[in-house]
Amino acid sequence: MSGGPVSSEPLDAVADLVVAPDGREIAFIRWGGGAGVPVLLLHGVTDSAECWGSVVRHLAGGRPVLAVDARGHGRTPLGDETFTIGALASDAAEVLRVVVGGPALVVGHSLGGLVAEEIAVTEPGLVAGLVLEDPAWDTGAPTPGRAPEFLQGWLSMFAGVPAGELERWARRENPTWPDDEMVTWARSKTQVDQRLGLVAHDWHGRDWVEALAQVACPVTLVTGDQTRGSIVGTLPVERAAALLGDLLVHVPIEGVGHSVRHEGLATYLAAVDDALARVDATDEGHAHP
Repeated sequence: MSGGPVSSEPLDAVADLVVAPDGREIAFIRWGGGAGVPVLLLHGVTDSAECWGSVVRHLAGGRPVLAVDARGHGRTPLGDETFTIGALASDAAEVLRVVVGGPALVVGHSLGGLVAEEIAVTEPGLVAGLVLEDPAWDTGAPTPGRAPEFLQGWLSMFAGVPAGELERWARRENPTWPDDEMVTWARSKTQVDQRLGLVAHDWHGRDWVEALAQVACPVTLVTGDQTRGSIVGTLPVERAAALLGDLLVHVPIEGVGHSVRHEGLATYLAAVDDALARVDATDEGHAHP
């Protein structure tokens, strides 16, 4: 790894790369340090590792916090392979192994929620707990080998639009979002590889709700209001509760949409704090690198 400072990020962020065994470069940002259980942040589609400012400021005082750029996002190359949840999970797990070497609280939004869940299923030793922020359990009927229809529309909408114009649009549409996260949201849209809409995709390698039966760690599920665009509805929550039992804490936040943490930040951070308290209580308390 070889890193350098990221001046726009809080808490002396360091941007770095992990080189996977196959030679693929995986970009991430690291903040903080200390003895607390590390936190891994996994963004949604068309966002980037930079899009977690408020969460990082809240968490990074006493523990390492990492955020990974998914393939085709931020500084991570897209490649030509099929864009699969398994591949994204493999990348994020490699960053965890190389950088902190042990289990973390894995926090994922939307697409990142699927990636977090996949890591918990396939690499359980790396996951002390999960926080799933309105995970993309239902993205519509899949078209085999093609990007989800909604994604193609988003990419077309953002293509060639300067970051400043995107930021002004975000401020009009989302006036309650944290100010600096307007900037990183807009920048992330200019960084997305437009080929993301052209390469083959597979988001449906699992039934993501049923896959919770294979998760053995504490899970916090944070959801919004479907009338405002939240994905996860009542039936998936009920099924998740049946599968996970006492491992599940469900935190519904009224009046917010899919971008739960931007619109309901205080409640969201309290949910993350509670999740950390659960995993910190079982950690050995050793210092993390």
